Order: sequence, then C-alpha cells, then structure tokens
Amino acid sequence: MNNRERIYQSLNLMEENLKSNMNVYNISQELGFSFYYFSRLFKAITGLSPKTYLLNRKITQSIKDVCNKKTKIIDIAFKYGFSTPESFSRAFQKVTGYNPSNLRKTGKIDKAKLQTPLTKEKLENYNIINRIEPELVETGPICLVGIPFYYKFKWQEDLSKPWQNLIDHVSFIKNRIKPERYFQVQYWFANQSGDSIFFFLAVETSTIDNIPIQFTAKVLPKQKYLKFFHKGLSNRVGYTYQFIYENWLLESDYQLPHLYNFEFYGDQYLGPYNEESISEIYIPIEI
Repeated sequence: MNNRERIYQSLNLMEENLKSNMNVYNISQELGFSFYYFSRLFKAITGLSPKTYLLNRKITQSIKDVCNKKTKIIDIAFKYGFSTPESFSRAFQKVTGYNPSNLRKTGKIDKAKLQTPLTKEKLENYNIINRIEPELVETGPICLVGIPFYYKFKWQEDLSKPWQNLIDHVSFIKNRIKPERYFQVQYWFANQSGDSIFFFLAVETSTIDNIPIQFTAKVLPKQKYLKFFHKGLSNRVGYTYQFIYENWLLESDYQLPHLYNFEFYGDQYLGPYNEESISEIYIPIEI
C-alpha cells in the first residue's frame, strides 16, 4: 500500500470514528506515519489539514442531532468525542457560523459550510479536473429528441436502464443525425429544491418535426458555455459536477442564471464502464 492509499484509508478511519474521541494523532500512528508527515500528505491530497477535515465532518454529522430538541447538547458533545459541551459549541460555531441553540430555533444552516465525506473516487476525479482548465465555447441551437424523467438524488441509482431504453428504441427517431450524437441534459425549475432534478436523455436530430409519440423534443439554445471534461466511469460523473459547482465555479466570476446543463458523448467517450472514457460537460454562463 503506497502513501496515497494510506491517506485514502485515513478518510475511512475518520468516517468510522466520527462518534468517538479518536483524534488525528491516533490515526497517523495507526497508519505508520509521524503526525507531521501525515498532516503534510493529507493536506497535499485533500487540500485540508486532517484536523480541519475531521472537525468539519464531526460538526456536519452532528447537525441532525442538534436539530432534535429532545437531545441534550452535552450528550451530543460526548457522542462526537468532545470533552465538554462548551468545546463542542465553540467548534460548532466555528464551522457553521451558528451556535447550536440558534440552529435549534431557526432550523436553517448554510449548506455550503458543511463538509461532505471525501472518498478515493471523489479525490481522484478532483485531481483529473484540477489538471484541465475548461474551454469557453459558444454552441447551439441543438435539436434533441429523447426521454425525460424526474430523479431524486437519494435514490442513488445509475442511469443505465433509461439509457438502454433510449438506445434500444433510437431507430424510431427517423430524423436523428448519424452516426448518433448522444446528449444528457439536466434541468430544474427556479424554485426547485436541491434534492431532485430532471434528466433528458436524447439524440441530436436535424429537426424536431414528426416526433414519435413516445419521445419528447427540446432545443438547446445558442449560448456561451464552460466546457469541462469528465474522465472515467460514467457513474462517477457526480463527483466532477460537485467539483465544478462547489470548487471551480466558487472561485470564478461567471454568472449562472440558467436552469440547465448538459453532457455530450463524443468520439472520446468509450462507454460507461471504461476508465479512459471522456465525456464533455457544458455549463451555460453569462460573462
């Protein structure tokens, strides 16, 4: 096991011990690192110090308990390995900007301040994205015909079945461009919550006339886009989107007033289960 793999293992250890008093020093010793080298390697791979990451994860995980008014703060503090309720409250406010009592009253929190779990798959996708700057392109209008459906993220299902459904019946779309050019559009309404989305799996067509009743037509408008790339398994593309929206775009000046984005599967796309497969991600922007 190389040192990168040991850092990935440390993430699993942290996640398994959020509700304990295991600290970063204990983890470094278990993996055979000095605390100094562990801290340097961890930050080089994740961008965070291990102390900061572990604290952020503990506080993020504790929010559900804090919102439960029947649970005492002192019990939550001990549950997550804090020595006193005061130290827990200070840490909670440092991470979230709220003290636990205020959160109980309002029930509202800035989700951008919370720490989602880091995994080997997520970090490896981040590393790929970090090496590729997006292209600023203008494209469209693009005529598409395909199958739309609603999706909740908690379902955690891949899209292989609806994609297979489209591919099996694509021959019914007579005005499709050949060889077929496949797209996956994600769209939402302005007031839609962040726990769901609409998908549109489609093939490019020359027109949107004479569409079979089983299909729906949409036109992607002429628009400026940031064109990113996802390399690897298709079911890991969520990590790339997470990096784009939660990291790259946060540091940019681009405005995001539009209610959709899409992926295109071109010549570099080698199939959903090929690690070398590359798909294109288009984020519509205003400059």
